[in-house]
Amino acid sequence: MKKSILGLYLSDQLAQALLLSQDGGTATLEAVAEWQSTLFSYAGDDTPGVDEFVERVSQFVSASKSKVDHLRLSVDSSLAFINTIPLPSGASRAQIDEHIIWELERYFPDLPKGGFVSDMHVLNKDSDQTTDNILIVAIRRDLVQKLRRASARLDMSLDLVDVDHFSAESALRSNYPETANKFVALVCAKPKYIEMSFMRYGELESYSTRAIDTFDDLVACIRDLSRNTRGLSSIAVYGTHLDRTLLMRIRNASALPVEAFNPFRNVDIVYSVRSNSDLTLAPYRFAAAVGAALRE
Repeated sequence: MKKSILGLYLSDQLAQALLLSQDGGTATLEAVAEWQSTLFSYAGDDTPGVDEFVERVSQFVSASKSKVDHLRLSVDSSLAFINTIPLPSGASRAQIDEHIIWELERYFPDLPKGGFVSDMHVLNKDSDQTTDNILIVAIRRDLVQKLRRASARLDMSLDLVDVDHFSAESALRSNYPETANKFVALVCAKPKYIEMSFMRYGELESYSTRAIDTFDDLVACIRDLSRNTRGLSSIAVYGTHLDRTLLMRIRNASALPVEAFNPFRNVDIVYSVRSNSDLTLAPYRFAAAVGAALRE
């Protein structure tokens, strides 16, 4: 059954929207847009930023002449709390949830209980096999509620609120199925920090961030990553701040193949959208929005 999916990526300054139709196993990009956003510039719902967001998305959907069946959204990791904690192997979900609450209260003592919406993922075990590394991903509840209320103004039900790097991981699995048999790194370039995931046989093994002062630090980090990570087969890079010059510098420094991550590799694109130069020349800028749309 054919369905229409609106995928959004939102940061503190940027919004990306794309409309995908899905029919069985085939996904087709029908429309794409990008604009400077002030959605998160003001607290509360009754603000110019929310009004502008609702108007922009409404115009985008109206122009496409499609009825949206699913709305899936990914926010920038700067708007989330992400941390990895060690816990005794075999801890119950209740024990993990209790520790997540304790961790959030430790970092955000002024927020009320229940101030975050959180999820978790069990990463690799430590070498002693007695400890699990638990990845915590949490978003402030008031931000999620703000997004849900804005979606209600659009007469849409919000299916998913994800975080950009993990949306990009979903897009990587969908568009590069061969990674299910490899050990790969996924790297996001941002002005003040980089995000890195190691994925072994399609599963997330580790996640980390590193602060940078300039993109010279990013190039050096990937150079070291390519030389010092045993068994790594390739590196995929993406991000709204990545450009062809920086990509060439990364490739020249790396000892391993560096893939300019194309989240549309297994997505059909209608002819009218192919003329979008950003989409054609820099598809890696849209990884989070595509990943959100493709994630069930």
